[in-house]
Amino acid sequence: MNSILSSFFFQMQGFNWVDILIIVVILFYILEGYALGFLTALADLISFILAFFAGLTFYGVFGNLLVKFLSIPQGFAKAVGFFIAAFIVEILATIFLKKIVNSSFQADVIDKNPVYKRINLWLGIIPSVFSGIILSTFILTLIATLPFSIFLKKSVLNSQIGSRLVNSTGGLSKDINNIFKGVANDGLAFLTVEPTGNESVKLNFKLNNFTVDNISEEKMFEMVNKARKSNMTDTLVLDDKLTDIARKHCKDMFRRGYFSHYTPDNVSPFDRIAQADVLFDFAGENLAFAPNVDLAMDGLMKSPGHKANIMSNNFARVGIGIIDGGIYGEMFCQEFAD
Repeated sequence: MNSILSSFFFQMQGFNWVDILIIVVILFYILEGYALGFLTALADLISFILAFFAGLTFYGVFGNLLVKFLSIPQGFAKAVGFFIAAFIVEILATIFLKKIVNSSFQADVIDKNPVYKRINLWLGIIPSVFSGIILSTFILTLIATLPFSIFLKKSVLNSQIGSRLVNSTGGLSKDINNIFKGVANDGLAFLTVEPTGNESVKLNFKLNNFTVDNISEEKMFEMVNKARKSNMTDTLVLDDKLTDIARKHCKDMFRRGYFSHYTPDNVSPFDRIAQADVLFDFAGENLAFAPNVDLAMDGLMKSPGHKANIMSNNFARVGIGIIDGGIYGEMFCQEFAD
């Protein structure tokens, strides 16, 4: 017995606050399951599972209705659609299942027999614990897949219980990400800093897993030249060295969690261009942080300083770097030179 307790407390030493919180939640569901009894707790579990999968299945239907009739942004509409579908099915399933539970069988057979009643109460712990595990897994997966704070994300992924629950979701995490990532993207919208300023914005995350978005880079290059043509300005030539500079700066901002023309080491855009052995008399840089290339370009063109760089006759070359940070959005960098 002592060896078992020693082993348990040894394992407990590796728990963090997320593990402890999960244990508290499960203990609460154990108490609730005993209070409800097996049949009622089972009804709650079934209705919860049905509601969850209804949300995964029909969120698009309700989301499209919200977009069409209430003009809600697509990202928010998906998330709200999930909860609407889940709520409707939860209510209907609960009403139907509670009628079965409250049938004469429960009243006449189980509740009137002390032995059956006690067994029913103890068995209620089983489905109730499953309900607690499913709810905890859903919340933890949201935290792990969406852009919550680094502290929360690391706490979940480093927890012994939480990390196992998240890993057990398999493909469900992709479905959850697809539904709820739009909330983060709609909330992000567009971020930039003045092209001639040294302002620095601290990001609430750091990221090492990202990819180059070549397709968006090509699209933004075409959009830049289209804007210049409409202004009767000569088109720009795509420069590989400038593109490499732009990509490296975007990656550095993701890795070190900042958004600025100046690095934390006070390296300016002109320093970066010169360090890459690019000759220039005139140079400039535009930065944007947005969900996609359309929002980024639209935001830059609405900003007088950024638009001036895009339209400037002083520039003949451009390098465009776009780094996809997944659910966090995309980092955009335009490097201009004569």
